[in-house]
Amino acid sequence: MGAKNSSATTRSVASAQFVAMAYTLGTIMAGATIASPLYPLYEQTFHIGPSGVTVAYTMYMAGTLLALLFLGHLSDHIGHIRTLRVATILALAGLLVSAFAPDLAILSIGRFMIGVAAGIASTSATAGLVAVTPPERMTFASSIGALMTIIGLGAGPLAGGFIAQSLPFPLHLPYWALAGALSIALVALLRYGASDRPTAAGRFIPRLRFHVPSMHHGRQFATVAVITFTGYTLFSLFASLAPSFFNAFMPWKGPAVGGIGVALLFAGSAAAQMTLQGMSPRRGLVIGSLIVTAGLAMLAISVKISSGLLFVASDLLGGFGQGLAFMSALFVVNAIATPERRAGMISSFFTVAYLGGIVPVLGLGIAADRFGLNVSLIGLCVVMAILAISLALTAQRLFVTDRVQAR
Repeated sequence: MGAKNSSATTRSVASAQFVAMAYTLGTIMAGATIASPLYPLYEQTFHIGPSGVTVAYTMYMAGTLLALLFLGHLSDHIGHIRTLRVATILALAGLLVSAFAPDLAILSIGRFMIGVAAGIASTSATAGLVAVTPPERMTFASSIGALMTIIGLGAGPLAGGFIAQSLPFPLHLPYWALAGALSIALVALLRYGASDRPTAAGRFIPRLRFHVPSMHHGRQFATVAVITFTGYTLFSLFASLAPSFFNAFMPWKGPAVGGIGVALLFAGSAAAQMTLQGMSPRRGLVIGSLIVTAGLAMLAISVKISSGLLFVASDLLGGFGQGLAFMSALFVVNAIATPERRAGMISSFFTVAYLGGIVPVLGLGIAADRFGLNVSLIGLCVVMAILAISLALTAQRLFVTDRVQAR
């Protein structure tokens, strides 16, 4: 009887930890995108142009990338929940700095802090969800990690835009509201983290680590990582373009409209992950990459003919394809990683993904100064579409069976 009670208690604690980590991941990721619909307001308030907005956006991405490269293995040394506590406190601090930012420099610092928190949370929560779940439910845990990331990224601009448009203090209240939601996450993590144990011995030292699997799984890892790279490029394009494009193409104006534009992308991604969880990784990678290709093509055409409806369609379709490919890719990474290297490998996976959100977009900015935004954007869409369809063919050949063998 005592053993049964102990087992029930263990399952109850694991379930509570699972919920706490999933909620925390979603809330921190909302902080990553909450500023997207506010950027036009920042341009007016801080008297900056699009280049200033690019600085704030790039600082967030830089913070995330640095966290993935140097802090991705932190949870191996102090445990997943303790690491999420660190990320939550850092995200709260970043939200407060952003809320009181008097200029672009301080805002960029706040965005950098939130980026670091998002990078830490991406690794620790994704690995932690799998760690507290029975092995036979690993697919479910992996799907929840991907889904909460997308839900958070979509909820951020949606909530931020509506709060900014309907309530006073538009550059302050969105951050305060999210800080309140994140405080709830911190309370839950403090309550249910007692049984969390590290998997690596020794003291944690921040240093560059890029974990990849053995040669046997190396091609699988590289393929799914680059597929996610293309999806994050699509994300960054829409996150930076949607507010201005929606204001230009649609009869409605304001932060809420821009927030809806960004949120539609993540809504499409979440829809794919909620409805297609049972799809095999191979099919998910191939079909997702093909849909991303179609979304990029539609984006290029919508820019060429200035079609708002086609832009919205490309927004939703691209998000759906990205969500399907991302969910399938994350499952592959979780399947081929050993428990002691899972956090580091997930960190490496997200590192490649976030490079997709930085490098092509920076290249677009440089090209736009010389050739114009529309021509440069169409060119980037063509290049990324060719890459996406090539990856679909690679995945079709590489994953010759529907079953990915766990290492």
